[in-house]
Amino acid sequence: MSSFATKSLSMEEYTILKSIFQEPKFSYSKLAKEVNLSPPTVKKRLNSLMNKGFIKGFHAEYYPEALGLESHIFLLRVESRDKLQVLERVLQFQPYLVQQSRCYGAINGIMLKVHIPSNSVNNIFTFLEYLKIHDIIKEIVHSYYIGNGIKTRLNLECWNPKNNEFTNFNWDLWEKNIDSVDYVPAFFSLQKIIREKAKNILPRMHYEDFMILKELLEDTSKKNADIAKELDIPEYTLSRRIKFLQENVIRNYLVKFDPQFYGLQDDLIFKVICGTRALTKIVYLLQNLSLPFDSDFRQTDDGFLWKILLPPSEKMRLINLLWSMFPALQIMVIDPQSYINKSFDPSNFSFRTLSWKDSYEFMVEEVLDKARKELLIV
Repeated sequence: MSSFATKSLSMEEYTILKSIFQEPKFSYSKLAKEVNLSPPTVKKRLNSLMNKGFIKGFHAEYYPEALGLESHIFLLRVESRDKLQVLERVLQFQPYLVQQSRCYGAINGIMLKVHIPSNSVNNIFTFLEYLKIHDIIKEIVHSYYIGNGIKTRLNLECWNPKNNEFTNFNWDLWEKNIDSVDYVPAFFSLQKIIREKAKNILPRMHYEDFMILKELLEDTSKKNADIAKELDIPEYTLSRRIKFLQENVIRNYLVKFDPQFYGLQDDLIFKVICGTRALTKIVYLLQNLSLPFDSDFRQTDDGFLWKILLPPSEKMRLINLLWSMFPALQIMVIDPQSYINKSFDPSNFSFRTLSWKDSYEFMVEEVLDKARKELLIV
């Protein structure tokens, strides 16, 4: 029996859980009013949810463009397990690594996510092409943000805690709307989304802003007094700079959770080759129809990549829907045990030049030199 099957939720806990996923940045008093309980009871129930494993913590998510960065995802095909292991170790030397994991299916290899300085993607391509020339990588698939990013978040309104299933979600709306989306307004909607990028506020960033942001990206449950003491800055300064970050840099506050407690077992990547019309329709649906699952939709030069965390019961519905539209649909499953996340690194920013380190030497040569010293490449 899986570990989540032994866990149970009271109705009070479930109500609190739903509210927290909708608004992860909460106060006990406000949450208590929403769920009609006293603040001490809410705190007690929240501690129970964390002890049971339904919540693992809280963290912030930021707009890369607000900091002069770009978000890119690469799928890197490799031909053997030995080369996969070498590639995993080499990629960990990349200073702008955000996340990497193994993927299997139509493409066997690595999913790589980086946040790199604006206009420096050629350095990443040069680095990856070097690995391709040296026969570590067989194929490189590149995808990039659309505007501020097309993302959806886990919503527990459709989740039934009694049987760990998303029994209230119905793909019929998607199936009925996919062919009825009017291309013209959808196209103009997409063009508007593409133009809506976060404003670059690097000139207004202070040193302490980077350090505060790093704290928030790792854990938003810390008290301001503790963060101020840790960073050795006055608490009133901390509050003022957090407000600045919330207004200009932070995209969302998110709940850290273990997918298995919600019956979420399939972290999939769909790779599709399609034209602008089909891409536009999918984006329009993502923007206008509620989708209660964590997903990240990216454009490629010839279509899109869509990373989505699904329960098994919903997997086939989405596969059938996409396959009906795209006969050459490619599907990969991500190995959740292989996830490597790298924390936000302010040391990559030069306060002398007030810019991110984006030279060829820093992003390519130094990485390859470290790999050579480890005898990973020649």
